[in-house]
Parts: sequence; structure tokens; C-alpha cells
Amino acid sequence: MNRGLIYVFTGEGKGKTSAAFWTGVRAALRGMKVAAVQWYKENRWPTAEQEIGKKLPNFKVYLMGKGFYRLPTDHARPNEHRKVAREGLELAKKLVGKVDVLILDEVNNAIVDGLIDLIDLIDLISKRGKTHIIITGRKAHKSIIDIADLVTEMKKIKHPFDQGKKAVKGLDY
Repeated sequence: MNRGLIYVFTGEGKGKTSAAFWTGVRAALRGMKVAAVQWYKENRWPTAEQEIGKKLPNFKVYLMGKGFYRLPTDHARPNEHRKVAREGLELAKKLVGKVDVLILDEVNNAIVDGLIDLIDLIDLISKRGKTHIIITGRKAHKSIIDIADLVTEMKKIKHPFDQGKKAVKGLDY
């Protein structure tokens, strides 16, 4: 049996989610079943990623977040963040084996923030079977990097946010 590949897009630079979702779109256009679980994202922020799920019937997007954690705009309590993050991990476990490609968007951040446990992600990866898994988020843990087949680090050289510029609809979300 061929095991699914593990791709990791990490680093401080922009483009991790974009790389993961474009890989997912490519897979969906080739007839593969794709699912994306997005930590930190919630329905009150419409994104282009959600539109992909509406336009491609074999690409499902699941928002499993209460917004960004520990930022000034954070409106949820830590236990609410943990609960929904763990629900996202449980959903991902159910999707393994049922889809060809599983995107775990911002899961590295959820681990760094202590919302889910690294060992649980490693367990999910070990049970992937033929499912290809794409992992995104800053600060990928060394153990995730070690078991990955492909690791790309996005490096920030310059970013519009650093100059006080806001996100642009269509380019950033």
C-alpha cells in the first residue's frame, strides 16, 4: 500500500495557506477528494478559501476556530478556543481515509498555542493510510518536519502589514 505524502508549509512569511489550498485545488481538479480543516478561521470572516469549497464539489472546507488567539481582537475565552480546536482535530481524524488530500491549515499554530497536543497530530499522521496530508502554520515542530516528505519554509523579507497597510480582498483573503 502506498502511504500518503506529508507536505509542510511553515515559516514567518506569507503564502502557507495559499500554497496548501492551491495544491488542494489542483488535486480536486484532477478528481481527488479534498478536505481542509482551518483552525482559527470562523464564519464571520468570509474568505476565498470558503468559496473554493462552494465551487468545487469534491473540496470541502471546515472552519474550526474562534478567531485568532491572544490578539487584541480575540473575543473568545481560552477554553472556547481549546474546545473548538480539539473538535477540529477530531474532525480531521474522521476525514483521514475518506479523502485523498487533507489540509490542516494553521495546525502548527494550534500546537504552539497549546490548543491541541503535538502527540495527537503525530498520531493522526501515523494513521493516514493513503491520504496525503498538508500541514500549515508557523513554527512547525521538529518532529513534524522529520516525518514530512516535503517541507517549504516561507521567509518574510518584507510585508505590507509592517508598513501599516491593510489586507486586500482577493489577494490576502
